[in-house]
Amino acid sequence: MRPRIHIAGQWWPLQKDKLTSLKESCTQAWEREVVQVLTDWWSEGAEMTSLTSGSTGAPKPIVHAKKDMVESAERTIRFFKLLPGTQAVLVLPARFIGGKMMLIRALVGGWDIKIERPGALPEGVVPCDFIAMTPAQAAALVEHRPKAWEQLGTVLLGGSAVDDSLIQQMPVGPKVFESFGMTETISHFAVRQLAPIQEAAFQCLEGFEVVQTEDSVLEIVFPNGKHLKTNDAVKVIGANAFEWLGRRDDVINSGGIKIHPAQIERALASLITGPFKVYGEYHATWGTQLVLRVHATAPPANASQLEAEWTAWAKRHLPPHHSPKRIEWKELKQTGSGKWLRP
Repeated sequence: MRPRIHIAGQWWPLQKDKLTSLKESCTQAWEREVVQVLTDWWSEGAEMTSLTSGSTGAPKPIVHAKKDMVESAERTIRFFKLLPGTQAVLVLPARFIGGKMMLIRALVGGWDIKIERPGALPEGVVPCDFIAMTPAQAAALVEHRPKAWEQLGTVLLGGSAVDDSLIQQMPVGPKVFESFGMTETISHFAVRQLAPIQEAAFQCLEGFEVVQTEDSVLEIVFPNGKHLKTNDAVKVIGANAFEWLGRRDDVINSGGIKIHPAQIERALASLITGPFKVYGEYHATWGTQLVLRVHATAPPANASQLEAEWTAWAKRHLPPHHSPKRIEWKELKQTGSGKWLRP
């Protein structure tokens, strides 16, 4: 089947000779981003450039060969068994690798792909066989449009770690997977299932392998044999599976105790609604102490009560010396792709 795209209020054949009409019809900035991706894809060049999300520093350009992007798309299509005619929806910004690869998968796989405005609460997502979104978008959909969530086929979550609280709140319905990857790996290179079965480890897509270095850092082995050392702390389980512990550069050393903020955040997600992060700040005695920042312009009226409840819960349920020593109510910043940044 030939791929189609729904944008600017109508269906179009997803082919090069429609590009001029698409450009004329797409007036919104987010629509023009889609058209730009297609323009770059159908250009004479053999490569495309993508910007990193900026979650670990200033966004930087990464260049990929188009043939490598096709191979990445084919790996995803085979893994999820997505046939020609698959009904997909794009709710991610097209300028980043996650959104860009959804378009390329549609081209390679012969899908129908519907383009929706990227936003906190995805709209127009059903009917849908396959959709990729951020955990924050999924949480909003689960809370505000649970009936729509139940009608989804396969959901791929990426961009940041998925909290256990979101997994527990998901209504029965779609198959849900968490992706693991980065711009350098052309979107995800590993996934783990979250529903209806919850897996602990990420499984590599075909061709990829992983290595755990002496300092417990993840090293990715690409299908072409290239190695990429990351800043992710992991526990590798064989050559094709691993458990993610957190970002190595986020590790907090408090009085000799090494704390992974991502693990603390996953635990606290069962208590705290809304965005929050934990981070380390200087302390004269311990060197660094753990701080919990809850995204807010000002403390709520019951801030003292909440802080006491959270502190007591953390001391009961977290390992010794892993509970936040201070709680603050301040705004958090976001990247252009919607990730909440750790202070």
